[in-house]
Amino acid sequence: PFEVILNTKSAVMLGQEGLNNGFISDKAFTRAYGVLRDFSQLIAEFKCEKVVAYGTSAIREASNSQIFVKKISDDLNIQISPISGQQEAEFIYYGVKNAVKFTHENYLILDIGGGSNELVIANKDGILWKESFKLGGARLLEQFKPADPISESTINEVNQLLEKELSPLAEALKKYPVTQLVGSSGAFDSYAAMIHFEETGQPLSKSILSYPITLEQFNGIYRMVVNTTREERLLMPGLESLRVNTIVMASIFTQYILKVSKVKGIIQSAYSLKEGVASQF
Repeated sequence: PFEVILNTKSAVMLGQEGLNNGFISDKAFTRAYGVLRDFSQLIAEFKCEKVVAYGTSAIREASNSQIFVKKISDDLNIQISPISGQQEAEFIYYGVKNAVKFTHENYLILDIGGGSNELVIANKDGILWKESFKLGGARLLEQFKPADPISESTINEVNQLLEKELSPLAEALKKYPVTQLVGSSGAFDSYAAMIHFEETGQPLSKSILSYPITLEQFNGIYRMVVNTTREERLLMPGLESLRVNTIVMASIFTQYILKVSKVKGIIQSAYSLKEGVASQF
């Protein structure tokens, strides 16, 4: 339905330093402004006729998000539209569906963001259940402020929180049992790239839209990530530097989801929210 001419991303961490307090910090504001200014130059360079910009968790919740949205509109002529967690989950489903071949079986889609994580139960016919949870990697990091490396007691605390907050998912899984976890972009790109490099010594090609990950392979990544320091993770092949902080909480979250969903394996999807948005035009 669409052809990708350029695919680029920058980690802004819009929720860092302020998300749990409900505002966009000055540092995050400056980082985001710089990234969007660079994107506006790409928009001009590629002569884009239509520009779509959606604001997710931080834009939804921050008390000063309207100031940010207005500044971006006035200075860069990019109109940011806030979308709900439910809408975000739907776009993620559409994106993933363009990368992963669904069957009649039920799949659990997981997208791990900075502020929120989206979970969708779906099959080839459509969405059966969807929900957005305020349990993103940056939010959990800010809440728990883990040691480096993270302690076993903090991991247990995170898991206790997940068990409490994700009870709606546990109920949905009783109604709609799933066979595979589909990991949407983000942290799952890193898991796939790390596993691929470990097995082949080569970087994972950007042309690969989906990559199977066994439970055993993921468990290896999980153990490695939670037992290392930030400095050690910076040296890991396949792990993008923008994820060295949030990958710890992302891995704990993924491990919890595997336990509660009892899936047989993981499929990484290179497509996510933005491809889902693109597929709707």
